[in-house]
This record gives sequence, structure tokens and C-alpha cells, in this order.
Amino acid sequence: MAANSRTARLALLSTTFLATFALRIWGVTTYSLVLRDQYRDWEIVQGTFGSLPLLGPATHVGGYTIGPGFYWILWLIRVVVGPWFEYLPHAGGIGQAALQSAVDVLLLAAIWKRTGSVWPALATVTLVATSAFDLSFAATIWNPVVGSLLAKCAIALVLLDWHRREPWRAAVAMGVAWLGVHAYTGAIYVAATVGLAIVVEPLMRRAWAETVRRGAIGLGAIALLQVPYLWFQVSTQFRNAAMGAVTGSVGQIVAGQAAPELGKSAEGLVRAFRDIQELPLIAPLLPAILVVSAVVVAWRYRRDPTVLLMTVAPTALALVGYSLFLGALDSYYYLSMMTPMVLTVVLAVTSAWTTAVSRALGVAACVASLLLVPARFERSVTMNRMPQYAPLVKGSRLLAHRQMPLRAVRTTFGLPPTGDPEFIYRLLGGRIDRAAAWMAVIDGNGDVTYQAVGGA
Repeated sequence: MAANSRTARLALLSTTFLATFALRIWGVTTYSLVLRDQYRDWEIVQGTFGSLPLLGPATHVGGYTIGPGFYWILWLIRVVVGPWFEYLPHAGGIGQAALQSAVDVLLLAAIWKRTGSVWPALATVTLVATSAFDLSFAATIWNPVVGSLLAKCAIALVLLDWHRREPWRAAVAMGVAWLGVHAYTGAIYVAATVGLAIVVEPLMRRAWAETVRRGAIGLGAIALLQVPYLWFQVSTQFRNAAMGAVTGSVGQIVAGQAAPELGKSAEGLVRAFRDIQELPLIAPLLPAILVVSAVVVAWRYRRDPTVLLMTVAPTALALVGYSLFLGALDSYYYLSMMTPMVLTVVLAVTSAWTTAVSRALGVAACVASLLLVPARFERSVTMNRMPQYAPLVKGSRLLAHRQMPLRAVRTTFGLPPTGDPEFIYRLLGGRIDRAAAWMAVIDGNGDVTYQAVGGA
């Protein structure tokens, strides 16, 4: 019986990986979204590990993230997955999707173990992994996606109590969460609660020495990961401030020039949950649903602070934290918050006074989440796609094979404003020579023609 149970568990975990991975990479070689950020970041990781920057990606609000963790992960994907796909950008997307699905399996196992039921675990993972927004970006090289998957991984490790066994495991859990902040600053709310989770158990036992020791381990992991950033600042004499827009907003509030925008933050949180989880029909009820869910979970798990720190606490911190940011709040800022928010709602829905009713509610939530998958997937394949990618790759591959120096590569079809028709060609080994006499043109079928510069 035990062997059969283990086999069934392994089969479910394997199926979860394969199913979510297949959904994420569907059409990746044909429709990959490769724009300015993707060109920039994939080109950066083409060199050696030592050539990687000491900072994270530049942000659209000014500055950059506070560490190079995103580039470390993307470089590793390029080394492991890249050779199988000619080092083209979709190799990065496939590797990123594989990491996402592996973390989904870990989260499924964590919630299953924590609740003692597979149904809320499967419902949570299905809702988080198969939202059309998430699927549409899952195989796109993009640092908010990596920040989200690292935050999700840290939550799973904490729910498994993995951090409690040996000191080095606490350091790893904190390190994973902080690498999420390296990738995307919005993961800070999960990282903060992971740090609290590391010390909460000895703190509640009033084991002060152990609390200090675990806190030092967590802070030590953060300090170690900040060495590259510190080295960069020292080498540039601290002339470059990271996240200037964020620190500028906080500075205005501290100076009394502006007030925290809690209402805007609450509106942004609800809107992001509605947009990413695709809940327009119940949009008017979402604020009440989120508040009631938080209250139910806070009461139901009042004796399990670890669950509270991985569900209600990150959302509360995000509500406060984003109120200190005076700029506009885009929905993708909250990607890292989807796991704790969805988990909060699912745990609230499946909480009941009796085990039998909880199980029935869990089954219902699981079935409902699975029934949403086909429609969500169908929407995802129409979002954030670049159909020009396939002919661009085909034509660039042909041009690179011919090894003819070209002054430029152009296309007969339009590319998005930040598209680069020459990037794939260069990546495949093609040479751009601005003094060459010929340029190439790729058409919508991926066929190529040559034009003499200044002539027919």
C-alpha cells in the first residue's frame, strides 16, 4: 500500500511538471517575444561567468536591481540548455519554463504536506501556473518572471520546513528569496517574510540564542549575495544609485513632501489579482474576497505562523510597501505576490469545521481550477506573442550559413518598436560589416533576398 501511495504521488508530481512545462513552451520556437530587454539580457549572458555585470537589469523607472542573481541564473540556462537550441533566445525561455515547472512541483509537494490534502495543493498550483498572463510570459526571458519563480521556490521551501533542519538550509532558503529580489525588486515582500519565518519558531519558544543565530544566518546569506553590488559601488565610488525612483518616492514621503498612497496601493493590488488571475466577472467582489480570505486564514492558522508568513503577511507588506511608491502601479509588479494571494484564497475556501467538508471543498476547488485551464491556455496563445520570430530565425539561419558579410539585415514585415532584425543573425555567427556592399531582406516566409546598397 505504501509503495502504491508513493508511486501515485510520484506520478502526480511528474504529470504536474510535464503538463505545466508543455503549456509554458507551446509555440516557443515560433512566437517567442524577443524585444529590447530580451536582446539585452540574452546578449549579456553569452560570455563567461566572470564577464557578467555586478548589478541586475536596468529598470523602466530608473536605476537597476540590487544584484546580478538574474544574470547568474540566465547564464546557467544558456550553458545548460543553449547548446540544444543553437543558443537562440528561445533556449532561455525553455530553460526558464523548466525551472518554473520544477518549482511548481516543489510548491505542490509543500502545500500537500502542510495541509495534509492534495486538493488545495493542486488547486493552488493550477491557478498560479495556468493564468493566461503567466503562461504568456512563462517562456519569455524577463526578470520579473524569474523573480516570481524564485519567490515561489522560497515559499515552498519554508512551507516544507526545509529551513529548520540544518543552518545551511536556512541560508539557502533566505538566499533563494533574496536572489528573487536581485531578479525583481517586487519580490522583496516575500523575501522579508521568509526572513521572519527563519526566526519565528525559536522566537515563539523564547529561545533567544537560537533566534539570534538563525537571524545571523539569514542576514549572512543576504550580505554574501550583496558582495558583487558592494564591490561595484566601491569601484565606482558610490556614484550610481540603484532603484532611484523607489528611493526618491520614499525620500519625498519622509521629507513630508508627499503622503503614502494606501488607496492607490490597495487598488493596484486588487487590479493585479483580477488581471493576472482573470477574474473580471467577480471584480466588484474581489476586495471583500481578499479581505475575508485573509481573516479566515489568519484565524484558521493562528497557531501556525509559518503559513501566515507565507500567505497573509506578504500581501500585507505589499499593500504597505507599494503605498510608498508614488509612481503608477502596473499589474506585473505583483507577479511575485500571486502565489501567497492565491494560496490565501484557496486555504480560506477549503477551510471548514470538519475534515470531510474541507476535503469536499478542496475537491471542488481543484475541479474548478482544472476546468479553467483550456480557456486560460487558449487566451494565453494570443497574448504577448511575436509571430515574426519564426521567419526571423529561419532567414537569419540561412544568412549565417552562407557566411556573407552584410551591411544590414532588414525584413519585409514589421517588427515591434524595440525589435532588432539583426540580433538573431549576429547570434548565429553572422557578421555585420557597415562597409559591406550588400544587405539582406527576410520576408514573411523566412526566405531571403540580397540588395546592393544604393541599388536594386
